[in-house]
Amino acid sequence: MPTSDVALVFQWWGTLFLVGAAAYPLTRRLFRGWFDDGYLFAKAVGMAVVTYLVYLGGMLHIVPFTQGAVWGAMGVVFILGVFLEWGKREKGEKREKRKALIFLVEELFFFAALLFWTWVKGHEPSIRGLEKFMDFGFTRSILNSAFFPAPDMWYANLVINYYYFGHTVMAVLTRLSGIDLTYTFNLMLASIFALTATMSFSIGKQLIRGINGTKGTSGRMQIVGGLLTAWLVTLAGNMQTLYAFTRGYTGDNVVPFWQIAWRIGEFGGLKEFWGKLGEGMNTYWYANATRFIPYTIHEFPSYSFVVSDVHGHVLSLPFVLLAIALLVKIWGDKGDWGRLIFYGFLCGILLMTNALDGPIYLVLLIAVLVSMRQRVSASVTVIAAAGMTSLPFLVHFKSFVNGIAVNCPPALLADTKIGPLIFESVDKCQRSPIWMWWLLWGFFVYCGGWLLWGIKGTKGIKGSEKLLIIFFIFSLLLLIFPEFFYFKDIYPMHFRSNTMFKLGYQAFIMLSVVSAYAIIKLWRKKIFFLFLIPQLFLVSIYPIFSVRSYFNSLRHYEGIFGMAWFQKQYPDDWAAIQWLNLRSTTYDLPPVIVEADGDSYTDYDRFSAFTGLPTVIGWAVHEWLWRGSYDVVAPRREEVRKIYESEDLAETKEILTKYTVQYVIVGTLEREKFKELQERKFGELGERVFTRGQTAIYRVH
Repeated sequence: MPTSDVALVFQWWGTLFLVGAAAYPLTRRLFRGWFDDGYLFAKAVGMAVVTYLVYLGGMLHIVPFTQGAVWGAMGVVFILGVFLEWGKREKGEKREKRKALIFLVEELFFFAALLFWTWVKGHEPSIRGLEKFMDFGFTRSILNSAFFPAPDMWYANLVINYYYFGHTVMAVLTRLSGIDLTYTFNLMLASIFALTATMSFSIGKQLIRGINGTKGTSGRMQIVGGLLTAWLVTLAGNMQTLYAFTRGYTGDNVVPFWQIAWRIGEFGGLKEFWGKLGEGMNTYWYANATRFIPYTIHEFPSYSFVVSDVHGHVLSLPFVLLAIALLVKIWGDKGDWGRLIFYGFLCGILLMTNALDGPIYLVLLIAVLVSMRQRVSASVTVIAAAGMTSLPFLVHFKSFVNGIAVNCPPALLADTKIGPLIFESVDKCQRSPIWMWWLLWGFFVYCGGWLLWGIKGTKGIKGSEKLLIIFFIFSLLLLIFPEFFYFKDIYPMHFRSNTMFKLGYQAFIMLSVVSAYAIIKLWRKKIFFLFLIPQLFLVSIYPIFSVRSYFNSLRHYEGIFGMAWFQKQYPDDWAAIQWLNLRSTTYDLPPVIVEADGDSYTDYDRFSAFTGLPTVIGWAVHEWLWRGSYDVVAPRREEVRKIYESEDLAETKEILTKYTVQYVIVGTLEREKFKELQERKFGELGERVFTRGQTAIYRVH
């Protein structure tokens, strides 16, 4: 890794450290009695609270989004934490020195994880493919905005209709650090990797230690348990990797593994067998582990870190783990009202970051409170705090989920709606084959099932285990839900894929925590351990395939600058984007551009994505999803075509005026898409203000 990249990592880490330091007094109040006073959660607490204060100031048009606003928010968080902690600090010079040493070791742990994944990401840093244009564009649009909500860069004259709080966190850290987003986009991914690893370690260690700090397990085993939890949550996969030891299958034509498994008898000897085995491992496609059950998505964090989309479900990870840690603390301390209010605040943050996460962890808390026999007022308090937190966001957000639909509806009720339940066509029927479901979730069910069986009938069950059983059962319900219901969106064949994705992602995290605890507690049981080994092996080898495939076997380090590919492939467009960005600071009303629109996951709409300036229409299917109907997308696509191809000057001017277009882009993709391009008219409607090679920008009068 070159010195310049290392320097950027240090600068970014320093930014995260400052945010965590500002939030540490508040974190200490929330996690009093935790083995390290919750130090590893301080950065996540700071990211949530500091960003929310900046966001709230911008939403209310009180404080514009500047670096000074971020510093001011950090000051407020620090003062609040000190006030809440006043007079409650534990005395003892020896204890404080020990805590300082723990903090140092933990900070080095975090930095090592940050540096490691930055190095990994540096082998393929391109901000290209999947959702990266969208995530970068949202963040750039937020950075351009003096106040919120930020404009939708792919639907001119309307604001973002998506859960974008996590992108606001990235924008806040970018502004505070002073580093350009073309670097911080990749640094943010590495930061979430590091936060996921260290926060899950802290949760695992505390659970093994005992929720109330009881000394039943050695310190060494606590560390092992923490590391195992970190590994499973952050890097493990599922048992679909079994296909790496078979002949595999082609495309979506999934063949049961027992029909294609290699047999030693097919080869001339052991040497040939191992050669064929290695050949199969080289051809295994890691993404199949997340698209195994037909027409569904069942991702997990390890896959997310590899494909590198800084998307809502990834940005939500630190807040998800913070919620799980708070549940552990709430369970141990039996209803601290300050902690409950903060948990409600966090559910609001989760709703604004990755919508379904908010309700998921709200329902989970209610289940925990019911198990604790807490008063109804506790649940009401949390719900109220979540509602108040998310209200500024919800005022401007229109859900693109139309209701809860029934999977495999009875013919009698087809094409009807009863209350919130939607009964679509009987063709909307998909069930997960048991053997496929088991390959995806069997390892976790095995560990959780053994834990449940092992404590059945045992007297004096520890608090950790009671809570983990709630996690286990709740996670199973999340996995079972898509077999009977789904949240209806625009997708016809993949109608339950988003539901399975969102619910399964959270189930994976909680089940990983449960499984790590079960392994540490039950490893002496020979039968359990005997059947555990092959399953643990299969889920643990996933990153061998994914990292090797996506990052080209880590052979060539390219750096963490995410736009090198664009500079190389579209040098003229890159120069034009730089020209626009140099004229962009922050806007109350940003200038509108028009460029060639295109399909999702293509290079189209690159100007709006990389400048954050709104264009008339961007990726069509994305806007179709966000706006709920293609009827609002299709007319804009036709009008963009007319802007470039119509010979009618008056018609063109009318459309440009309608959308208050200030800049017209004519670059490589515009020339490719619009075969009847009428470029000369833009000179009549305005003036050419930028030219390089095949790319020109016209300012409209």
